[in-house]
Amino acid sequence: MPDRGFDYFEHTADVGIRAWGPTLDEAFAQAALGLVANIVEVADAHAVGEAQVVIEADSLDRLLFRFLEEILDVTQSRLWVIADVNVKIESETRLVATLKGEAYEAARHGHVHEVKAITFHGLDVKRGPPAEVRVIVDI
Repeated sequence: MPDRGFDYFEHTADVGIRAWGPTLDEAFAQAALGLVANIVEVADAHAVGEAQVVIEADSLDRLLFRFLEEILDVTQSRLWVIADVNVKIESETRLVATLKGEAYEAARHGHVHEVKAITFHGLDVKRGPPAEVRVIVDI
């Protein structure tokens, strides 16, 4: 198994994302990429633009939840396809992420598959090493 990545697991009427990496920063980043890849085709996405997000929450679990909510908003509401993510977890309650990507183009990125929400059901954060996170998204 590669030292970082993501895959999906089955869950009734929903999609589970399992992401891992050598650090928690990388596992969070892989979870974001897994979420985006579940919404649009990312194989031809280019990292031509950049945005930074700062997320604060009262726990590590909520930090992951709020981070993925932001990724969902950027992808579905702002129609921006994220090609690369760099996460720096500064504390249990704060992270800074740099998102690289481009505007959505139907011809290259395909149909947008709607994700209704990130859920707390089954959300799990394991510090590792290797670090691993699991989240279920409502489709």
